[in-house]
Amino acid sequence: MRSFIKIIYILFCFLSFIQSCKILKPDQYLLKSNIEIGEKYSQIITSEDLNHNLSILASDDFEGRETTYPGQKKAAKFLKNKFINWGISGPVNDTGYYQKFNVDIQNFSNVNLIINGVKAQFITDFYSYGNPQKVHNQNIETIDVGYGIINKIKNPYHKNNVTGKVVLIKEGIPNNKDYKLSAANWRKKLKTAEKQGAIGVIFLKENYSSTDLEIKKHLQFPRMKMHNNQKIKEHLPVFFVNEELLKRDTINFIDFSTDVNITKTAENVLGFIPGKSEEVLVISAHYDHIGFDQGEICNGADDDGSGSVALLSIAKAFQEAYLNGVQPQRGILFLLVSGEEKGLFGSKYYTDNPIFPLSNTIADLNIDMIGRQDTIQKDNNYIYLIGSDKISDQLHIINEQTNSKYIKFNLDYTYNDENDPNQFYYRSDHYNFAKNNIPVIFYFGGLHEDYHKPSDEVDKIDFEKLEKVTQYIFLTAWELAYRKNAIK
Repeated sequence: MRSFIKIIYILFCFLSFIQSCKILKPDQYLLKSNIEIGEKYSQIITSEDLNHNLSILASDDFEGRETTYPGQKKAAKFLKNKFINWGISGPVNDTGYYQKFNVDIQNFSNVNLIINGVKAQFITDFYSYGNPQKVHNQNIETIDVGYGIINKIKNPYHKNNVTGKVVLIKEGIPNNKDYKLSAANWRKKLKTAEKQGAIGVIFLKENYSSTDLEIKKHLQFPRMKMHNNQKIKEHLPVFFVNEELLKRDTINFIDFSTDVNITKTAENVLGFIPGKSEEVLVISAHYDHIGFDQGEICNGADDDGSGSVALLSIAKAFQEAYLNGVQPQRGILFLLVSGEEKGLFGSKYYTDNPIFPLSNTIADLNIDMIGRQDTIQKDNNYIYLIGSDKISDQLHIINEQTNSKYIKFNLDYTYNDENDPNQFYYRSDHYNFAKNNIPVIFYFGGLHEDYHKPSDEVDKIDFEKLEKVTQYIFLTAWELAYRKNAIK
């Protein structure tokens, strides 16, 4: 009996030992590469280089780098030329540096409405809405159909032939019990007008200047979304117009055009250093920004000019090592994406259409806003880390050990908390990799008073801090790229 108990005890101890081997202890040393060599190459990253590149990328010449706009195209060319000058290859179709994707833009400021020969002013006099058909019509007669509601009591179309014409419809419902409140819905009225043969609808608003203020504000700016092949049903052109512009006892003729939807292209910029295996490490940053605000250029020096030039310096340092014969174990993809400000477009397109299989991608180190001190920290010797421990414990510990040995930052995990109301984990490009179960780290400096404002300028960047963060990311990337075995 005793020998049986002894056997059970030995077996229990053995299983406990095996299980403990699977649990990664925070003090387990994981820096297994020739990281001392990497530390030498990290000195190539300097505040002077970062300042030089950011002073170009975040200048007025790039017009805020808004996705699909000329400034974004100019920025893409600038980044591509950096890769070319350093001899870093472009992995797209073996030779290219651009990964292009389509963006659908809806811009209601392109709508034109001319009433009795006088051009109405967008927002001031009218606005358009929905998903109107693309049309160009001239000298079209308008017919007043009251509230535009057909029911058992009344049919305003009965004596009005509206085929090929534009109908004038009063908003709301008559003030009596014969009409249900749901009959006031503008889409229902629009469908009714379309069935009767109308080619457009004008809704007359009594208090135009004081109503729908949020809608008007929203419509002044183009809206972007990722292009897909799903066709959204279009409807008749519809206009919400100040009633004063259309005298109800006057025959009106109008011209109108509704060229609202357009598809344009944007570009991710990619550079690649080949490794000894098919495994790939991705280092990402978004180079786009928001363009203009109230007529002023938003240069986005920190958001995310800082991350973009950090990535350039990291690429330059890795390429220097590669040219000196120090080849990484796995390839390094430098991924500069656009469309982040519109909804993580570029990184989503990459992960949906990867140049290298996601199954071979060991991690994504994402860099966004690392050049400033935020409004919370007492000093600038910190960096926020987000996502490092969510998929891979090894990645998290390697990152911490790199910092402990070389950098000495205060690592702040405030925004890594799943209950943090900011939810930054879901708000930058690393998330599209994390969704595919790829380990990620989001390096983030936090928010400041110039976030998304014209005042986010180069002269407010702390280049000593930017240099230090960039070297930190480089050394972590070096360990991930050069260690014999990929992280798990």
